[in-house]
Amino acid sequence: PIQNFGYIDSWQLSDGDGNQYALTNGKGNPYTFTVEDNGSHYLINWYFPSISNATQTYLLQYTVHEGLRYYEGGDQLWWKAIYKDRSFPVLAGRVTVETPAVIQEWAAYINERDARDSATASLLEGQRAIIFDLERRLQAGEEFEVRVEFTPDVVAGSPQPWQVSADQAVAAREAEEQYRQTWGPIATVGFGALGALLLLGGPALLYLLWYKLGRDKPVEVVADYLPEPPEDLPAGLVGTLLDEQADMQDIVATLVDLARRKAISITEVKTSGFLTTSTDFIYRRENEDVPLRPYEKLIVDSVFGRKDEVELSDLKNKFYQKLPKIKTALYDEVTNEGFFLKNPENVRNQYGCLGVVLLTLAAIAGIILVASFGDLTAAAFLPGFGLGITAMGFLLLSRYMPRKTDEGSEAAARWEAFKRYLKDIDRYSDLEQQKEIWDRWLPYAIAFGVEKQYIAKFERVDAPAPGWYIPDPTLYGPYRRRYYGMGPVAAPMGGSGGGIGDFVGKSEGGSLGGGLSSASRGMGASLAGMSVGLGSMLSSASATMTSRPASSSSSGGGWSGGGGFSGGGGFGGGG
Repeated sequence: PIQNFGYIDSWQLSDGDGNQYALTNGKGNPYTFTVEDNGSHYLINWYFPSISNATQTYLLQYTVHEGLRYYEGGDQLWWKAIYKDRSFPVLAGRVTVETPAVIQEWAAYINERDARDSATASLLEGQRAIIFDLERRLQAGEEFEVRVEFTPDVVAGSPQPWQVSADQAVAAREAEEQYRQTWGPIATVGFGALGALLLLGGPALLYLLWYKLGRDKPVEVVADYLPEPPEDLPAGLVGTLLDEQADMQDIVATLVDLARRKAISITEVKTSGFLTTSTDFIYRRENEDVPLRPYEKLIVDSVFGRKDEVELSDLKNKFYQKLPKIKTALYDEVTNEGFFLKNPENVRNQYGCLGVVLLTLAAIAGIILVASFGDLTAAAFLPGFGLGITAMGFLLLSRYMPRKTDEGSEAAARWEAFKRYLKDIDRYSDLEQQKEIWDRWLPYAIAFGVEKQYIAKFERVDAPAPGWYIPDPTLYGPYRRRYYGMGPVAAPMGGSGGGIGDFVGKSEGGSLGGGLSSASRGMGASLAGMSVGLGSMLSSASATMTSRPASSSSSGGGWSGGGGFSGGGGFGGGG
């Protein structure tokens, strides 16, 4: 750029082979060059014969007029030897300055900042020449400037008009550098201390916040286990109470509980095709006199709408739209029961929103501090970083902020004891004595996430199949009349008209004996290799009810805490 000097002339160009290039007004001929002066820059273009796989050196010479700075203490040469207006790096650079008098002072700058850590200076014998060598590569956009002062009054001349503004710019840079040297260490310590305070003190304050506002009342262990439900509370509410989350396993547990209470029934349907068999499930309304809580009624209405029966596959990519209202109803129910001070989901959302606000403030603070003090200290980002970490901790903490009432904490402790019982029921009870009522507690096992092990244990003792689960649609009528109290039914094929087990046993050509293993012959076919029988129904219910159209984002998926059935956890096919 044409800056801080008068003008340049006497242009000469040659290459390492000794070829002299002619200065012309044209372009394109080898061994010629042009100089363009647009008022702010000189642009030099030179033309040479084509070369390949070779290194070539070019020597550009010129004379600068009115380029010295004159001072009482000594005259100075400032020169930007490597310009910044380029898109490529400079891997190595050397600048040699020869003066007509003894050199007194010297300096080098990269982008107007002291370059003593990035370049070396070697004063030659006689102190009339100095060599500056770059010690690192110059990136695109970086310039290298040298400054040399020598004995005054050797070169005739006087200060030029541009020297005043140049000196003012230098004075401003020196004042800025002095400010940086004075306040930089202080700012580094201050911002570092503030960042450390936020980074360490923030989590401590978050813990205090949880301790005061989110921690449940400590409750002593009620017992190692409780062999009966401690109170008359539906499984869906119990699951929400224990993990403070209304999730799919609570909804599926509610459906199974409604089936067990004879409000609905579930029928397995197999459709055979060419080399394949598909499985679906029919949900039917049964006894409408069963009293329902608000969230249970909402689940029933969401599943059936105005219909009396619906296939599970009909709910695919549709039912997920009902989940937010169902979950809200579950949260409202556990709150109305007096187990929580406030709706748990509302509490999580409130603290989550505060966390987002805090994270936004951290980002804004970080940007402002770096923009304002980034040149002063590299530690300017630390307060924003510390506040950001605290904000992310706040977001994580939000899930633990729902607080149970004293009554809720005590109830949760009792239900935890019952959960331990169901998880290890074969350890605490004789399964032979419990197998007749095993499905009474199946909804709780589902809500606790232990249904897979629970079912497998009772399968081994040949527990009776649940009457609300119908393994074949052709058996629905007899099942319904027998199980739902619709009057007697004659057993087919000359049967004696016993219970459900007798009916199915005769239709299968043998005795069911109330056994799960035998019943599995009617409902044990796999569903897409996932599971069998009752296990297939539970898994597919969760997957179907959370499914979304391909264009929609995931709703959080099915339930994974023991929600799937596979291998030995399902119902086998043997008798």
